[in-house]
Formats: sequence, C-alpha cells, structure tokens
Amino acid sequence: MKKATDTQIFALLFVLAVGLFFLIYFLPLKNVNEEIDSLEAQNSTLRSEVSELQIYHDNRAQYETDTEVLKKEIGSILTSYPSEYKTEDYVMEAVAIEKAADKKLLFKSINIGDPTVLATVAATDLSAAGLEDFKTDVEFTCNEIDYNNRVNYPGLKLALERIFASDYKMNVKQITYQNEDGILEGVIKVGYYYAKGNGREYNFPEIPEYEAGTTNIFIGGNLMVVNPDELANEEQ
Repeated sequence: MKKATDTQIFALLFVLAVGLFFLIYFLPLKNVNEEIDSLEAQNSTLRSEVSELQIYHDNRAQYETDTEVLKKEIGSILTSYPSEYKTEDYVMEAVAIEKAADKKLLFKSINIGDPTVLATVAATDLSAAGLEDFKTDVEFTCNEIDYNNRVNYPGLKLALERIFASDYKMNVKQITYQNEDGILEGVIKVGYYYAKGNGREYNFPEIPEYEAGTTNIFIGGNLMVVNPDELANEEQ
C-alpha cells in the first residue's frame, strides 16, 4: 500500500509540477501573445498613418505653395471690404445717386439703421491659419439705409444703375413705391457691407465744395411726370 501511495504521490507531484509549469510559462505567454496581437494591430494603424504622412512629406513643397496662395486669397477677401462706413458715405452716395438720375429723382430723407453683424471670424482662427496681420476679430457687418425719395420711371432706372455700379460694397435690399400719377414716392432700402476689424484704413468720401449757407446739398426742383407706357414706347 505504501508503494502505491508513493506512486500516487509522485504522480500527483508530477501533475502539480506540470500544472505549475503551465501556469508559470504558458499563461504569461498567452498574455504576451495577446499583447503582440494588440501591438500588431496598432502597428498596422501606425503604418497606415505613416504612409499618409509620407505622401504629405513627398508633396510638402506643393502643399506649402498652395497654403500660401490660399492665405493670400483669404487675406484679399477680408481686406476687399471697407473697415467701416460713416454718415458721410451714406449722404454722399445719395448725392451721387441723385446726380446720376439727372434731376428725375429727389431725396426727401435718409434713415440710417443700426449695423447688423452677419458673421465673425475669430482672431485666434486667423492666427492659427497663419494670417498674423489680423490682430482682432473680423466682423462682417451690414448697415441698412432707407433712401426716401420721389422719382419718375426713367429716374428710378438711372438710380438703380448708379447703385449697381457704385464702388461701395452695397446692394438693393428692397424697393417700395406708390404710384401717384406717374410719380413714384417711396423707399429704396440699400445694404452697405463692411468688415470691421480687417485693418483697412478708412477713407473719407470726396465731398465737393458747395455754396456756404446752402441748406440742401441735393439738386432739388420738380420732377417731370412720365407715363410708363410712353417710356416703354420710347425705349422700343
């Protein structure tokens, strides 16, 4: 019985030794294999990223050239707008419109609205893009001006032609008129656009000299009544 017991004990010890060897060697090896698999997966991702970076590196010169071109284009757009408008701009543009209408339009009043910020480009974004010339936020702004006037049909056409040809960044937002026997009385609403904070120097509009004491710098006078049907026949 003792020999059988010793055999059992040795067998048990052998199994125990094998078990310990497995635990000591194979289980850590399993963990290592899992780690290897994980690293290989990471390496595969890294190899893909390295390949992309290699493409960027190989085309670096072209990318740098394209970036400089884009920076100049963005800077040009930002500085193509005036940095601000003043009351003088709105008034002198009215004078120019009335003059272009060839005495066929008379302004009654000009109503200047409050500026509305349409969009803002943060200075931090401009700096991150390499546009260091812009030190503050750039705010794209619109100021709506109501030009209250009396005009006949030919005068309205000439006035709109002048607005569309103006050097100002402006457009016609709304036209509202009532027809009174061939004379239109109402409002031309014009939007003036500018980029506040773009660093562009403000230039005052040219203001021609006029006789001291004159209370009305506009043309003044009476409008010629024009039948729109007759005007259409003349244009044909």
